[in-house]
Amino acid sequence: MKIIQYIKTLLPPQRIYYLIMLVFGCIFYTTVIANHYYFRTHAFDYADYNFALWDYSHFHMSIVPCDHAFSNTQRTFIQDHFSLTLMYFVPVYWLLNWLTGSYTLLILLVTLILLSGWALYRLIKLKTNDNWLATISVLYYFLLQGRYASFTMDSNILTIICCFIPVFLLCFELKKYVVAFVVFILLLFSREDMPLWFIFIFFTLFIWHRKEKIIVGYCITGIVLSIVYFILLFKFFIPMVQTPGSHYALFQYSALGKTPLEALIYCFEHPIDTIKLLYVNPLPDHLYDGVKMEFYIVYLVSGGFLLFLRPQYFIWFIPLIAQKMFNDDPVRWGIIGYYAIPIVTILPVSVFLIISKFKVKWIRYSLSVTVCVLALSMTWYKMNINNRAIPENTPLKENVFGPKFFHPDYDAAKIHEDLRLIPPDAKICASSSILPHLAQRKYAYEFPDVEDADYIAVFTCRDFYKVDDATYSDELMKYLFNPSWGIIANTPYFFLLKKGAREANKNAVIDSLECGGETIGSDKLHFTASNGELLDNTDTRDSTVKHNGSYSIRLNKNKQYGFTYNGTKFKPGDLLKISVWKYPAFKDTGRLVLSCGKDFYNTVSAGKNIDKSGWEELEMYIVVPEDNTSLVIYTWNDTPVNVWFDDLKIVRCSIK
Repeated sequence: MKIIQYIKTLLPPQRIYYLIMLVFGCIFYTTVIANHYYFRTHAFDYADYNFALWDYSHFHMSIVPCDHAFSNTQRTFIQDHFSLTLMYFVPVYWLLNWLTGSYTLLILLVTLILLSGWALYRLIKLKTNDNWLATISVLYYFLLQGRYASFTMDSNILTIICCFIPVFLLCFELKKYVVAFVVFILLLFSREDMPLWFIFIFFTLFIWHRKEKIIVGYCITGIVLSIVYFILLFKFFIPMVQTPGSHYALFQYSALGKTPLEALIYCFEHPIDTIKLLYVNPLPDHLYDGVKMEFYIVYLVSGGFLLFLRPQYFIWFIPLIAQKMFNDDPVRWGIIGYYAIPIVTILPVSVFLIISKFKVKWIRYSLSVTVCVLALSMTWYKMNINNRAIPENTPLKENVFGPKFFHPDYDAAKIHEDLRLIPPDAKICASSSILPHLAQRKYAYEFPDVEDADYIAVFTCRDFYKVDDATYSDELMKYLFNPSWGIIANTPYFFLLKKGAREANKNAVIDSLECGGETIGSDKLHFTASNGELLDNTDTRDSTVKHNGSYSIRLNKNKQYGFTYNGTKFKPGDLLKISVWKYPAFKDTGRLVLSCGKDFYNTVSAGKNIDKSGWEELEMYIVVPEDNTSLVIYTWNDTPVNVWFDDLKIVRCSIK
C-alpha cells in the first residue's frame, strides 16, 4: 500500500492524464499523417472529402468529379450522406489549409479525437468525482480496437461527429443546456442516422435524471425533435437534394424493407427473424459467417461484459447494433473500418460509470486496469490479419509500430517532388492513392477516368479496386503509348504524364521484343527475337499449326517449356506488357508465366481475344519488382494435350 501511495504522490492522476493525451496524440497524428504521406489514403472516400471541403470553402456545391470512375451517376457530396459537417469546418480550411493542404481534415480529425478524450475525462470525473477513474477511462478510450480500425478509412464524417457525443454529454451534465442544444442541432444535421441515435441517447439521459422534472422535460423535447427531424429528413430533405431520377442509396437494409417505415413495421411483425439478423449471416456466401460474432466477442471481451451488470446502458447501443447488423454490406457488420466508432465512443462512458458503482476502491481500480489490458490485448491481437474473420491488408494503416509502416516499396519523397510539377489549377487524373493529394481543385478525376485532364499521375500497380489488374494496366499502357501524352516524371511504380508533352518522352524507353519461332540462331539452341536477343527451347519448334509465318512451338507433358526469356535489361518499376497466342483455346491447358524468385510468380491461361482461326491471345501486365535478378518469362504446358504457342511479344515502358 505504501508503494501505491508513493506512486500516487509522484504521479498524480492529472499528470498521468496529460501524459496519456500526449502519447496518444503523437501516435494518432503520426498514424494519419504518415498514412497520407506514404499514399495509403484513397480516392473513395478521402479525395471526395478533400474536394468537398475545397468546394464548400469556395461557396460551391458541385458535382464530385472524383466519383465518375466509381459510378456512372453524377452526385454532389451531400447526396451521399445528408450532412452539413464539412460546411462547419470552412473556417478551418481558410485558417490552416494554406499550410496543411490535403492533410487538413486528417489533422482536424485527430484534434477532435483528443477533444473527445478531454470531454470523456471531464464527464467521468463529474459523474464519479474520481480523478483516477476519469484518467483511466481516457486510456481505455484510446486503446479500443475500433479507434485504430477507423484510421484505415482516413477522415470520415461518422468518425468526426462521434467526437462530439462526449462533448454533448458533458455539456448536458454540466447543465449548460444552451451549448448542449447547439451541439445537438449541429449533430442532427451532420448525418441522417444521428436523430435515430439521439432518441436513444435522450432516453438514457431520461433514466439518469428521471427524478429531475426539468431535465426529464429536456430529454422528452430532445426525443420529440429527433423523431420529427428524422421523419422530415427522409420525407422531404433527402429527396430534395437528390438528382431527378435518382434515389437515396444508403438505406441498405433490404432484409427489413425499402424505407425506414417498412423496416420498422417488419421488426414488429417478424420479431424472431429480426433478432436472428443480429447474429446470423443472411447471405449465401459463408465467408461472412463469423463476422458478426467477431464484433460481439471483441467488444464484450474489451469490457462490454460489464454492461450486463447495468442493462440500462444497453439502450443507447440499440440503434448502433441494429444499424450495423441489419445492413446489407457484410463489411459493416464487423470490426474493420470506422463502422464500430459509435460503439467506441459510448462504451467507455458506460463501462466506467458501471465501474464507479463499486464501492470498494480496489475493485474499482482493478476493474479499470483490467478492461484496459483486455482492450489493448484484443486490439493488438486483431492487428494480425490472420486473427480476423475476414483477412485483409489494412492493418498496415492501423499499426504505426509495424515494421513496414515507414518503409513502403516505393520512393514517396520522390513522388511528392514529382507531383509538385502539376500546377495547382490544372485538370488532373490520378490513381486512387494519389488523388487525395490533388483533389482540392475543380477538376480532379480518378484513373482510369481521364476525361479532359491535362495531367495523369498514376501508380503502375493496380490502384483502383473497381477494375482488375489487366484492365488497369491496359488503360495505363494506352496513355503511355499515346502520342498525345508525354512522360514528364517517373520513379519505380509511378508515372506522371502531361498532355501534349510528347517531347518530354526523350527520357522514356518504350521498346519491344517479338519472337514467333521463325528464326533460330547459329547454335541451333536459341530462337532469335526481333531485337536480336535469344530465347531458349528451340526443340519445341513445330510447323503443324501456326498463327503467323511458317512455325510455332508445340508443348505437351513431354516437352513442357517453350519460349523462355531470361530478362536482363529490366529495371525496378518498369512496366511490361507480355502477350502470346495459344492454340487451341483451352482454359486450363497451356500458360504464359512470369517468375521472379520464390516470392513473385504470375501466370495466365485464358485471354479475352480469340481470332477466327481459334487462336487465343494471353496477356499479362507486370511491374518489375525490386529484386529482378532471376526474372524469367516463358510458356508452359504440363498436360498430355498438345498446345501450340506463337508470336510472343514483350513491350517495356521505362525511364532512362
